[in-house]
Amino acid sequence: MPWSGPTADTLKAIREASFEEEGRHADLAQQIYDIRNKLHMTRDDLAEFSGLTPETIEDIEESDYDGDWEEAVASINRAFRVWVSDVIVPVARMKPDDYSVKTVNA
Repeated sequence: MPWSGPTADTLKAIREASFEEEGRHADLAQQIYDIRNKLHMTRDDLAEFSGLTPETIEDIEESDYDGDWEEAVASINRAFRVWVSDVIVPVARMKPDDYSVKTVNA
């Protein structure tokens, strides 16, 4: 008996798996966008700290990324941690005199 291709059940299972994956990607994309904004990061900041390109960050946040999501999310999580430790914490430790403009007497 010749092979006639995938069955309707197989195709349905493939479509359902694809929809589940798209849903997971959309959830990850929203989380990344929300965290980036809470941390006051631009896409360029996140790209710099993650080693990804700004275009890749945009694709990820729009759930339109064709690469390895697991690897990208790991890079982004590292970037968030470094941003907090290298940018947020030092700023939080500043005293008002550290960020006050002083007048210069002529």
